[in-house]
Amino acid sequence: MAKHKTNKPIKPIKRLEPTQEEKYQQEILELKQKLHKAELDRDILKAYATLTKKPGKTSQHK
Repeated sequence: MAKHKTNKPIKPIKRLEPTQEEKYQQEILELKQKLHKAELDRDILKAYATLTKKPGKTSQHK
């Protein structure tokens, strides 16, 4: 014979709240990711500017 399961009330899952330190660490990681992406974008734009630069014209910026 199969056993009948009792209908126990389902306990809600308790989510752990991140500590203040964990929140800061997460924010730091997100900011590092944004910085890395911005640096990659900058490098791509520099390379693109170099490739599309017309010969004979020199930049006056230093």
